[in-house]
Amino acid sequence: MYKIIITSDSNKHFESAIKEYEKRLGKTFEITKLKPVKNGSDKQIIEKETDNLIKILEKQKWFKIVLNPVWKNLDTKELYNLIEEKKQNFSEFIFIIGWALWIDYIRLKSYINFELNLWKMTMPHSLALLVISEQIYRLEMMKKGTSYNK
Repeated sequence: MYKIIITSDSNKHFESAIKEYEKRLGKTFEITKLKPVKNGSDKQIIEKETDNLIKILEKQKWFKIVLNPVWKNLDTKELYNLIEEKKQNFSEFIFIIGWALWIDYIRLKSYINFELNLWKMTMPHSLALLVISEQIYRLEMMKKGTSYNK
């Protein structure tokens, strides 16, 4: 089972492609959209969004992967190997996609199992959602041995 947690006001630019991967992955895939906090100073917003995310993560026994452009970069095969290795201890995986002001990483670090970089360029959260959705689908096709990954 895969879950993606994202804060975003809208995914309209990539919505049809994202929906296609949701359809293809079926019940093994879920997207949770959190509303961005908009009121308060940057510090207050970061604190509240970090609190909201921690409330979700502390209840989950899943393998938690946070996406950020400054951390470890993996190609698809390396991501596949990581997921397959972690399946020995985890049956479910959460990918966490950014916040406009990001979050309090010091507070969040103890709730995260792995830090992943899609690439170093900044992108809209909805594009990152599309990319990671496609990669999850690709991982599942690799596991099944289909030609999708070729």
